Amino acid sequence: MPVLLTLGLITAAFAWVFGSEAEAQTIYQYTDKGGTVVLTDRPPAGVKAQALVTAEPAPRPPIEKGVPAGQVPQAGSVTAEEAIRQRDQKIEEVINTVNARDKEREAERQKRFQEADQLDAEARQPAPATRENRQRQYEMMKEADKLRRSE
Repeated sequence: MPVLLTLGLITAAFAWVFGSEAEAQTIYQYTDKGGTVVLTDRPPAGVKAQALVTAEPAPRPPIEKGVPAGQVPQAGSVTAEEAIRQRDQKIEEVINTVNARDKEREAERQKRFQEADQLDAEARQPAPATRENRQRQYEMMKEADKLRRSE
């Protein structure tokens, strides 16, 4: 019996919490012919029911543009649309920053390749076959290779 009463009260609480806001709601308790305690919002006719919970509808806050019904924004808060717009703006800024950085890196890479090509061309110029000239050519080719490999 206490278990049924507890379950009934829990059911009544859920009905009260999730019930319609448009009208007042009263939960009644009565005992049926079998001795079971019943909780309902509509007791049958001819049964002596006791009112347990009476709830008045909550006043509805004013509806503002961009604010879902039932919610009033706090001072300093932003609407969902504004938050999404701000997030999209930040993402766009990050994308622009990354694109600018990538362009700078590509420009630097192209500049290095041009310098490497110039060093290669200079190293391949015909010169008298002396030890100093060969060493100089080797160092220029090595530097050109280093420029091409660097990131």
